[in-house]
Amino acid sequence: MEKVERSLLNIVQTEFPLESRPYRKLGELLEIEEAEAFRHMNRLYALGVIRRLGGVFDSRRLGYFSTLCAAKIPPDKVAQVAGLLADIPGVTHNYLREHEYNMWFTLIAPSEEEAERILTRVREEAGTPDIYSLPAVRLFKIRVDLDLNADEVAEMPEEPTGPADHGAGWEESPPERESERERSELSAPGAAEGAGLTEADRALIKALQADLPRALSPFALVAETMGRSEKEVLTRAGEFLREGIMRRFGVILRHQKAGFRANAMGVWRVGEDRAAQVGRQMAKFREVSHCYQRPTLPDWPYNIFTMVHGRTEEECRRVMEKISQVTGLKGYRMLFSTVELKKSSMQYFSED
Repeated sequence: MEKVERSLLNIVQTEFPLESRPYRKLGELLEIEEAEAFRHMNRLYALGVIRRLGGVFDSRRLGYFSTLCAAKIPPDKVAQVAGLLADIPGVTHNYLREHEYNMWFTLIAPSEEEAERILTRVREEAGTPDIYSLPAVRLFKIRVDLDLNADEVAEMPEEPTGPADHGAGWEESPPERESERERSELSAPGAAEGAGLTEADRALIKALQADLPRALSPFALVAETMGRSEKEVLTRAGEFLREGIMRRFGVILRHQKAGFRANAMGVWRVGEDRAAQVGRQMAKFREVSHCYQRPTLPDWPYNIFTMVHGRTEEECRRVMEKISQVTGLKGYRMLFSTVELKKSSMQYFSED
């Protein structure tokens, strides 16, 4: 990638301009012409660095239940279970990791009851009861914001730019838009009507979660397909952000194509009395994209989860060591992913 493309990705990971001519704005920020910014974005698509450009939504605010699942899958059942999960739309990510709990997947369902029905089916397919749901108790950070220009990991955590600023507060968000309540606790899943969503809102969410058209005026094309004005689309999209319904509007990267070939799920044993403080400290590290508090299990004592990204496994280890130094915590493990079995974006309201 060219240097200007790395700088472009640093911007659009977190905040693609919700404007009529977004590439004009990006050009201004990069001190290049609008057409040049558009050309670089298309080249990043062609290189496979960008997986999708669109909205990332808060599943709970849309009425969905989301959870991380830990599973002990017998080796002879891994392919069979992976095939089953690949066909379940609500399973967005699935990885094999180096641990007795060897398969980790995310599940988003219309309700907790539906999620449990899905997990029961997976347990039957796997022939084991050892598949557990670990929904987030606290959310400290959801912000994939990798520094494409940095050669090394940060020596110390960056100044907080998200929920760590003010309190405890997954899915790749610019958290400064979240309310104090949402930063300090997870909202309970509820009907989408509870968020004040109309049928028109649901239609717009379905449009914004798709890949944005590749055009100089992409939102005009979105509006045209919906029979709405461009101004209406941009205004409501901005409101989704301010209300926390849409966590961010930006690019989803293929991390390996972007040079970040290693990722580790760092898990920590933290006393309940320190969980909120430690979560906020961990969230300050730019290399940490997700930071949650989750339930423990009898044979799984780790309650704080940090997703760490690096160009190499050694980079990830150095980040974890720095987190350990800052927090004073020694009880942690790193679970590197060995195989990426599935990675997709959730399609909300697909049942409509």
